[in-house]
Amino acid sequence: MSRPVVVTTRIMFHQWGRLTLVVNLYIQISVCFRTVDSFIERPAYIIPESPVIKFGSQLEASCILSDSFIKESDVDANQIFWKLKENRIPEDHFFTVNSTVSNITLTISIVGSALLTCNVQLNEDQVTTVFGIQITTGLPPDKPKNLSCITYYDKNMTCSWDPGRYTYLPTSYRLKLSIASGELRPYELPNGVNNSFAILYPHIHYFVLNTIWVEANNDLGSAKSVPIHLDPVDVIKPDPPVIYLVQQVDGISTVLDVKWVNPAVPVTYKLKYNLRYRILDTQEWRQVPPEDTESHRESFLVQNMKPFTDYAFTIRCKKNDGTEYWSDWSSEEIGKTLEAKPLRGPPIWRTIENLDTQKRRIHFMWKELDKSDANGIILGYQMTIKEKNSLKIQRIAIKDLEYNITLSQAEYEITLIASNSVGNSSNETLIVPATWKSALPPVKHLSVYPQDGQLIVEWKPPVSAVSGYVIEWCEESRKDLCPGPLYWQREQKTANKAFLKENVMPFKRYRITIYPLYSGRPGAPLSKLTYLQQDRPVNGPLVHLKHVGKKEVELMWNEIPVNEQRGFITNYTIFYKNGNVNESSIVVNAKYQEIILNSLTGNTLYVVRVMASTVKGGTNSSEVNFTTLNFAKGEIEAIVVPICLGFLLITMLTILLCFNKRHLIKKYVWPNVPDPANSRVVEWSSSTGNLIQNNLSSKEPMNPDGFISDVTIIEADVDDKKYLSNEDEIKPLTSLKKGKSTSEEHSSGIGGSSCMSSPRQSVSDSDESESVQNTTSTVQYSTVIVSGSGYRCQQPSAQVFTRSESTQPLLENEEKPDEHAYGNFGSCSTEVKRQYFKQNGSIRETNLNESHPNEAEILGDMNEDDSFRLNQMKVSDQSPDLEGCCPTVEDIPSSNDQTVVKLEFLGFSAGLETDQQSYMPQAVKHNSYMPQSK
Repeated sequence: MSRPVVVTTRIMFHQWGRLTLVVNLYIQISVCFRTVDSFIERPAYIIPESPVIKFGSQLEASCILSDSFIKESDVDANQIFWKLKENRIPEDHFFTVNSTVSNITLTISIVGSALLTCNVQLNEDQVTTVFGIQITTGLPPDKPKNLSCITYYDKNMTCSWDPGRYTYLPTSYRLKLSIASGELRPYELPNGVNNSFAILYPHIHYFVLNTIWVEANNDLGSAKSVPIHLDPVDVIKPDPPVIYLVQQVDGISTVLDVKWVNPAVPVTYKLKYNLRYRILDTQEWRQVPPEDTESHRESFLVQNMKPFTDYAFTIRCKKNDGTEYWSDWSSEEIGKTLEAKPLRGPPIWRTIENLDTQKRRIHFMWKELDKSDANGIILGYQMTIKEKNSLKIQRIAIKDLEYNITLSQAEYEITLIASNSVGNSSNETLIVPATWKSALPPVKHLSVYPQDGQLIVEWKPPVSAVSGYVIEWCEESRKDLCPGPLYWQREQKTANKAFLKENVMPFKRYRITIYPLYSGRPGAPLSKLTYLQQDRPVNGPLVHLKHVGKKEVELMWNEIPVNEQRGFITNYTIFYKNGNVNESSIVVNAKYQEIILNSLTGNTLYVVRVMASTVKGGTNSSEVNFTTLNFAKGEIEAIVVPICLGFLLITMLTILLCFNKRHLIKKYVWPNVPDPANSRVVEWSSSTGNLIQNNLSSKEPMNPDGFISDVTIIEADVDDKKYLSNEDEIKPLTSLKKGKSTSEEHSSGIGGSSCMSSPRQSVSDSDESESVQNTTSTVQYSTVIVSGSGYRCQQPSAQVFTRSESTQPLLENEEKPDEHAYGNFGSCSTEVKRQYFKQNGSIRETNLNESHPNEAEILGDMNEDDSFRLNQMKVSDQSPDLEGCCPTVEDIPSSNDQTVVKLEFLGFSAGLETDQQSYMPQAVKHNSYMPQSK
């Protein structure tokens, strides 16, 4: 059975009725010519198949399902949907014609190839692609433009053109050439070539007019260029000449002779040339004037060149009538001019170090001359040093680029000359001013800023005319200090800006200084700090706590080292926080390195850090912890000082109160208790009744311990009136009554007690008769010995130390009538016990050195009835108003170391002679007692 013929047609209809008719016709023809097996193999078809469509046009296509696919899959055209490049096309672009056909209309907005598929939704989860076609989209070719041809003599003629826009489709180009004789020669270009073609020699016909054009074709159309008419000889582009020699001219350092070989051209062909040259290692070309090379030639002398300089030469040529093309430039050829004298002296500069007031060390330095200025190889330098106002000149030959010398403080003129094999340069002069001269004016303004990876220094010239400028710079690794090398460069007098040409690195601080030169004399410098490029600091500042208070803290931080700043510090930011509380910050100007943080909370832990910032960012310091104080400054003092002052005031008031009430305190706190161990009493012989008189030495101080050491008490009763008959003898007693006791001027010396009790009744002139009539009177005869320091004006003649025989303390009012009479000398309010002595007659003076059988003999003829009483003796250590406490003792001149005590009473007297005039102190201590004989 023969295979059916499948007819494929490409039909596009704009009316759906006509499209439906064609589709039905196509189905009927397909059914007629296809076998059953072949129909099953294709479940659907899309017409047209693989269309080529112009970009932006519409495409109409139909998807036709086979009957067998419909029956087997139980689907129809309603379940068809379309995809373009795997993207589902919206349903409004296609519709169902009948149960087997679905039509789609698309506007193609893509270029190139794309796959259009017809798909069927079998069920909710299953989709199948029943058929697909490849759509190709592109553009028809543009008309070729700018057709031109160039002839390479004896090689080929190459034509080129502009093919226009890209078509996205395979496009073929043909170059067609028609000779004047009518011969047509089409040249098919190889695949992929669409803009040029070369016609090889000998297919080129010279001196004949040729017509040339280009044709382009693809599936969407064709185009043809505008033809051109030319003779190949008129469009010749010759090969470049070949330079084979560049040589020097003897004796001329500014001329080079260039020689070359011309290319092959027709005999009648005349050439003209372009010759250019440049200094080697530069990109700037200089050209020989075209009018000097318009004639046909093979060499040329190039003039006005720099001595001892390498030059590169290249040349090209063309037909001299100017109607053809220039050849390409030839390859370069190198030549070098001869040496000449240096054009100028090397630029010189200096640094000055003052050694003392008389000397200074000067370091001279200069730069190598540029090749253009050196004009040869520099063999050495000659320096001349001349002191102003002096005939002394130093000439120094140097091969290095620096020289050190020690000069005085005067002004010097320095000249420097460079030499090569041809001769010497002109002088370069530098003035070293005297130290006492003021500097010349500096430039008016200086600014430095980076640009294109270099530092630009810009300034305004001073008012006075200058001969040049010197710019020097150094890396400042420490503040105001450049320990590294110094770089400098010289600028012309007309300049007002300059690039720093070398030794400038990013993130480094440089100090830029400019000096104007006035005929070689430097003016005052003007400096500025700058960076080529800045960055954030390497490290943050080092933070210290200067003072921590209750609600404030004073922070200070060190400035970051210059080599770690990597830029200018613009500000410092202080960050601080308390625990998890939000962090606070304060910005501080860069010129400050300390701050006081206020409004803090007392007794709280804080964390603080300081960030140093440049224009590129900031770097934080390490964190510092501190705890605020519980009390602010002065709070403790405000509490403690009033308390202490109050306590001190209370203490002082207490002391004053105790001082005023000391007698009460003494009475109730520490009463006086006599100590018999410290008593010193004159001993009486109990067997003979004689008074044992201790030898008193005038040279020995009495009682150095300050206590009473010897007390003798004699009591007598006088009641007989006959002894009072003589009125003259009563007067001494009157004077005794009226006299002040000598004990008023000193302390009693008895355990610190004083005669503070009320005074006893004294005898006055008005009551003499009453005293006489008293039935009982007491005469106390006593010897009291105290330390010399205890009395103001009395110095005892001797010092007697007699210990009491008693070992018991004496209590107040205690009495032993058989042996002793106790006198309570510790209290002046108690009367002295009275002891009566019988007298046989009137009292007389008695020498105590004599021995007496008893005490009655000492008193003379005193009777028992004629007793007398000495009223109430008192001992006082403070108050001069206490009278009658102690008897009055008159001063008696001393003789032969004898002591006399004279008692005056009722006209009678008894005396105790002493070697010095002295009142015997009447104070006693610790209730001392005196043994008495009966």
